[in-house]
Amino acid sequence: TAIEGITSAKFNNTVDMHGIKFMQHDNLLCHSDCLNTRHTAFILYLVPKTWSSESGGTLDLFKSNKEGLPTEIIKSLCPQFNSFSWFEVSDRSWHQVSEVLEDDIRWSISGWFHAEDAPVVRPKSEELTLFLTPPTDSDMDLLKSWISLRYLNVEISSEVQEKFQENSEVSLSEFLNPEKYSALCAELSITEWSNIGPRNKKNYQVCRKPTQIVAEFIDLIKTDAFAVLLSHLTGLPLSVNYDDPDCNDFSNEPFGMMSSEVSRWEHGSYSLLCDQEVMNLPDRLHIFYHSEVNEMYDVNAGGYISFISHSDEEPLLVIPPQSNTLSLVFAKTDEFGFTKFINSKMQKPFYCVSAQYVARTPNEEHNPSGRSESSDNK
Repeated sequence: TAIEGITSAKFNNTVDMHGIKFMQHDNLLCHSDCLNTRHTAFILYLVPKTWSSESGGTLDLFKSNKEGLPTEIIKSLCPQFNSFSWFEVSDRSWHQVSEVLEDDIRWSISGWFHAEDAPVVRPKSEELTLFLTPPTDSDMDLLKSWISLRYLNVEISSEVQEKFQENSEVSLSEFLNPEKYSALCAELSITEWSNIGPRNKKNYQVCRKPTQIVAEFIDLIKTDAFAVLLSHLTGLPLSVNYDDPDCNDFSNEPFGMMSSEVSRWEHGSYSLLCDQEVMNLPDRLHIFYHSEVNEMYDVNAGGYISFISHSDEEPLLVIPPQSNTLSLVFAKTDEFGFTKFINSKMQKPFYCVSAQYVARTPNEEHNPSGRSESSDNK
């Protein structure tokens, strides 16, 4: 064929081909197509003749860094009716289809020519080392200055814990007192943000240099007082100072936070699941605190956090962002979360402070999810 002459490849008799229909807000995130004996990818565009770059749906090609990971878009190809595009597949052939912005259909036929000498690239296995950050000392005054007093009430925390134990998740609205919430929002809007990737795994912004109030909130969630509060809200032994008698057997176990992050989410942001990064994680408690979410937020805009497991095809849980709301999620070793791609329906950015804590359960009766074999209740 003509492509064989250009590439000097020798295709075999295997050709994959399928029709694709992209509607408004549809997209295809960054990937390489590198699988088995795929050698050359091709696309025949059947879009309307009026299609333009303003319509979206461009084929975006990425630059790779020295590790072979995608960094930035270096070329965008706008579909044209009855045009044919192709490229050689490799472990660096990173590309995406940008969001379709127009209320029209992006039709195409695409596929791959295969060759026996095509490179078969296996995913690199990455072993993660988990570092636990021990909780820092603090007094209750700092906690009381930030957290709504209703969640420090024994009866309220008992009710929250009951809900959490039944569903393995709970969302707490109006979590911060109004003064602290207003101050936090004001400083988040002027904080310096940096993009984080690589694009085949995630694309959002993180806070590199927190301002005073933001830093104070981050420090708060690292304290033992906050860990004790979370223990009372969930029933999980997150601190050696949690006074639940069921947790005595855990007094000599390591406690601490596995990770924390302050992030900014806007149109085009997302995070993906990567098998190499989610293997062998322990049971854990996720916290997500959202702020500055549009009151008219539409779940169809994306930006929600979805939890799945290896054993279920459907999501176990979906958490939409809500302003001044703390969401607590217990995740077992085979359950993982990601943030859905945010499309152009999202009118303004929002923020999320997130953290993960090692979460152990003393016995099956104390399991917050109430599920030892199934995740159906989540």
